[in-house]
Amino acid sequence: MVIPDFPHFAPLKLEDKDSYEKLVAEFPPHSDIAFATLHIWWNLEEKLTVSSINGNVIINYRLPHDKENSGYSLIGKRDIDASIQAVFDHLRNQGQSVKLVHVPEFVVDEVKHKELLDLQEEADYNEYILDSNAAATLPGGDYANTRKKINRFLRRLEDKQIETRSLDLTATGSIDRLLETIQEWEKNRPWKNDPDRTEYQAIKKTLEYASLLDIENLSLYIDGKLSGISLYHKSTDGQYYMMHHLKVDHNVDYIVDYIEQCVAKKAVAENVPYLNLEMDLGIEGLREHKLGMKPVDFFRKYTIRFN
Repeated sequence: MVIPDFPHFAPLKLEDKDSYEKLVAEFPPHSDIAFATLHIWWNLEEKLTVSSINGNVIINYRLPHDKENSGYSLIGKRDIDASIQAVFDHLRNQGQSVKLVHVPEFVVDEVKHKELLDLQEEADYNEYILDSNAAATLPGGDYANTRKKINRFLRRLEDKQIETRSLDLTATGSIDRLLETIQEWEKNRPWKNDPDRTEYQAIKKTLEYASLLDIENLSLYIDGKLSGISLYHKSTDGQYYMMHHLKVDHNVDYIVDYIEQCVAKKAVAENVPYLNLEMDLGIEGLREHKLGMKPVDFFRKYTIRFN
């Protein structure tokens, strides 16, 4: 893969996976710079492009129906001040909004003259990091509420057979059946925060390219019936599960909490110390839930403008 020099851009294609991952391997595994996430979320319009400047990568983030949070981002640690200046000069000359979006904290840390910039933390896009062992064992008072929910889940289903296993997403018709099941679950609880069904489009991409993007799943069956599924992939350094989707039958109380613990236990068994729960997008209920899972850290991101 040869990335063109800025201001020229080229599509980031599925066949570029290995070479792109080598480019970003030295950086903390932010979900939004992971190859899988880029193709699941940021390529919904099939317009994902990248460029290069001073040995850094520029990602052109485009999210349908959300121009405010779309734009260029800078990934790297080389000549950051000069790179920002060059990108801003180009945007100004093109009559575009002069800003960078979703810039990881490790990039901001390399800025030498922060006083020249307006650095705004993007709370809605910060990524939640969990300790896998803590999420699996739920120790002490901090996790008392989650333990209570899971115990209620188990008590209410004590006369039923509960099983977790991985679905074979390559089996004939498996993706179509899974999408139909997810649609049935969503009928019972329409996603009011996603009227354009952006997540459903992203799930279709996740499943369509599952083998190419190394997507794994943990599925929950109750009395032989599929009742929930978590879709994720392992970071290239093997230290994180990058959690993309969790879809469940909402008729079953506390099922989300139970599946999340099961995924954490699987991570522990595979010696994966952390879970990256991605961002909450400012959705109040989602933020409350993720904070309740007691994150041990955040991968923070920033919008950058001139002061």
